Amino acid sequence: MRSQLFTLRSLSYLAGLVAIIALMLYLHHQARKRADSTDSAPIIRDYPEIRREGILRLCTSYNEGGIKAQGGELSGLVYDLAKVLQQRSGLRVEVVLENNWEKALTYLSSGQVDLVTRPTASTSDIDTTRFRLFGQEHSGPIFLIQRRTDSTTFVTSQIQLSGRTITLPLASPYRLFLEHLSEEIGEAIHLKEDSLYQAEQLAMQVASGKIDYTICTDKEAQRFKTLFPELDCTLPLSYSFRTAWLLRRTAPALSDSLSLWLKK
Repeated sequence: MRSQLFTLRSLSYLAGLVAIIALMLYLHHQARKRADSTDSAPIIRDYPEIRREGILRLCTSYNEGGIKAQGGELSGLVYDLAKVLQQRSGLRVEVVLENNWEKALTYLSSGQVDLVTRPTASTSDIDTTRFRLFGQEHSGPIFLIQRRTDSTTFVTSQIQLSGRTITLPLASPYRLFLEHLSEEIGEAIHLKEDSLYQAEQLAMQVASGKIDYTICTDKEAQRFKTLFPELDCTLPLSYSFRTAWLLRRTAPALSDSLSLWLKK
């Protein structure tokens, strides 16, 4: 009798323990579902949230971000843009420098920055469920950068690039065009991406012989002629491009405000 009573108590205790474990697993699963739902929810940081904080953050690459001017202050197109936006919006405008394209997109989607001011080709593979293009404009052609005096690598036409390797900054907006150019030529142009350097640093590597080719915009070509006289930047690879900046799709009011602030 005692043995049966002990067995019943043991079974009852075991059943209770199993029920508690099952409940804990269920609660843990529900918590994970809520966390996953929160993580996947779009970040709502639009103009009202930015106005409350009082800070608008721009993200760009080191090369686009500008250079140190006399007195140690940073200058350049993006810093000039920041000054204009600060004057017209009444917000404090900060510039975040980040060369890694994937990190820049993560900063934007998570609300750490509000606008990516690196030129993005409108033909690029952009996740339009999360981002929108802003301020589209035509840029000039892109040019091949090569060493002027290197007869083994110097080319004078696009078709001579077949089988050659062009090094690009990681997530360059011009990669898609060069892939299309390769298809038009009918032979592969090999494309290599550099996760550390932008156009100017890659131009320096071409000048030093570390890589054979990279590309630049028409504005950069004019500047590189002075900085690197040993380089040739005269072979055009394209006509003009439509480029734009990048905003979160969940920030339509910010898009409207930026359009107003940037009117000439």
